[in-house]
Amino acid sequence: MIEFVLKDMFFAALAGFGFAYACNPPLKTLIASAFLAAIAHGFRFVLTEYFHFQTLAIATFMASFCIGCLGIILAKIMKTPAEIIAFPALIPMIPGIYAYKAILHLISFIRSEDLQAKTDFLVQFFDYFLTTVSVTLALAIGVSVTLLIFFEQSFMMTRHANQD
Repeated sequence: MIEFVLKDMFFAALAGFGFAYACNPPLKTLIASAFLAAIAHGFRFVLTEYFHFQTLAIATFMASFCIGCLGIILAKIMKTPAEIIAFPALIPMIPGIYAYKAILHLISFIRSEDLQAKTDFLVQFFDYFLTTVSVTLALAIGVSVTLLIFFEQSFMMTRHANQD
């Protein structure tokens, strides 16, 4: 169990680091983004695989809320905006495989001439499409709720940054 979680966390940290690096932030925030990506992706992995959450969107919401809370804490410590740390950590949890499968089933639906196959493809399309939309919304809402709750503090995080 631990091996699978650590492997998932490692690859999420690698992806979080890469996405953060692409935005050219300060060096200290790269490691924080990778850390948040690993924690959140590992948390979602544990919720779905070992606690048997039926809905990926709920587990994703909880993980993105975790990213938001930890991002606020790390931003205060590092005296940097929380968005710089939190948003690159969200990107590894975007449901790309579900979006790909939704498009694949939509194309199969369009090309198929068998009525039963068309029905199956359409059902699969909507299943993957709705999963993609719900997980993406869960990511956005989960981190946004935290950033909105601590909206006033986000202005004070960088106030004395140059004095250190």
